[in-house]
Amino acid sequence: MLSHFRLFLAPLLALATLGAFALLSDVPKPAVAAPTTVTLNAVADTYVSTASPNSNFGRATSLAVSQNTYRVLLRFDVSLPAGSSITNVSFRIYSRTSVNASLIVHPASNAWEETTVTSANQPAWQTAELARTGVLRSSQYVSATLPTSAVAPSGSVSFGLNTTSASQGSLASREASQRPQLVITYDPAPPPPISTVQPAVENVGFSGSGDISDDSAIWVDPANPANSVVIADNKATSGGGIGVFGMDGKLIQFRQDGMIGNVDTRSGFSSSGQSMVLVGANNRTNNTLVLYSLDPASRTLSPVAARSIATFAPNLGSCLYHSRISGKFYAFVTPNGAGSIQQFELIDDGSGKVDATLVRTLSISSITESCVADDELGHLYVGQEDVAVWKYGAEPGAGAGRVSVDTAGGGRLVADIEGMSIAYGENGSGKLFVSSQGDSTIAVYDRAGSNPFIKKFRVGSNGTIDAVTGTDGIDVTALNAGPQFEQGLLVVHDETNTGGTTSNLKYVPLNAVLG
Repeated sequence: MLSHFRLFLAPLLALATLGAFALLSDVPKPAVAAPTTVTLNAVADTYVSTASPNSNFGRATSLAVSQNTYRVLLRFDVSLPAGSSITNVSFRIYSRTSVNASLIVHPASNAWEETTVTSANQPAWQTAELARTGVLRSSQYVSATLPTSAVAPSGSVSFGLNTTSASQGSLASREASQRPQLVITYDPAPPPPISTVQPAVENVGFSGSGDISDDSAIWVDPANPANSVVIADNKATSGGGIGVFGMDGKLIQFRQDGMIGNVDTRSGFSSSGQSMVLVGANNRTNNTLVLYSLDPASRTLSPVAARSIATFAPNLGSCLYHSRISGKFYAFVTPNGAGSIQQFELIDDGSGKVDATLVRTLSISSITESCVADDELGHLYVGQEDVAVWKYGAEPGAGAGRVSVDTAGGGRLVADIEGMSIAYGENGSGKLFVSSQGDSTIAVYDRAGSNPFIKKFRVGSNGTIDAVTGTDGIDVTALNAGPQFEQGLLVVHDETNTGGTTSNLKYVPLNAVLG
């Protein structure tokens, strides 16, 4: 009888086991971001020739290459989302000729410039091999798989090329239609959790309608923090200007001065022997840099620009910088499209006015609005809206070198990348805040080092104050800004203000963000 029971039970146990396996297989697995592949074109390339040791070939459409006489230099700018892990790297380049030889890919220093490097002044040639391509064939790309360690997720990387034969080959340069390419596959970092904080105050906004006020600058009164103000732009095409709001959100002053873009402020500018609270902004109506003095007693603005200061046209945003190295003050202006970021030195003209002279330009390939300068560490952060947050040197002699802090679409920032601001801490500590307009959030990064990511949050509702949507400009201070904001203040733009006719600003206690 028992044997019959076992025969009966065995199929049931088998079915139960299969069911258990089926249930286990149906358990949802954590979402894993799919690998992403990007193809980067060379940003600089040339060849050098021992036969013409002092000649530069940086504008050539073909790159001569051989075993010893002709060597090629290439540079790529890499900007992957922060936290990415590179899984595969391949190099490919177009051959114009058939040569019974392979290309050898070597690491190279970045210390060369496309239009000035020659065989005589090139950086030391690095003989280590990263990879070899197949044999060169006319009108075909050749490729090589590189070690993943050869490329960092952010920054510039250079390579040197020669061949396995003394015979001369010809490769297409970046000036040709078939450009040298670096193909990178990477695993993006998982998206971070998003917390919610509440605003304590919202400003009354400007008269009119639509998204007309999207940037702000906080001035803290050190003698009376409750007397602090928020200076805001009004970019309306008709009736635009600049306004000053109190810590209660009420309007103190409005100047109808045109389509004011982004605003920033610095204290301590010396004008005719007096210390001035300087306010800078870009005017989109006439593509100028506009400058004001803030009177701490009346909390009102007065124009102080010595003349009409023309900028790149069309301009879009601006920010200020006070150098701790030289003590000089500067203004940066950003372009509405491909163009130039301009750096102006601000100069006391001796009559109570402020003049400006252009001291540097930085090329940028697409629309760029926001920027913020770290006065103590000497950095300039720029938000290229659909691309990345870039970090440059802020000093006028710092050159065009840059690194990516984070990228649009990398899991932390959703285009457009908008407002940026810095909360200063002691001894170089503090936080960099970046507005992610595409998902109405703000990302926070460490101010120090390579700016590691810290957290991401959104500004929710609080009673009659609605939640922030379409966040654009932001400003932050860690100083005491008065009642409710004794431990600092964050001001955030709200594109659609529920119950209002225009966009407005929300005031958030900084301790609610940083805990």
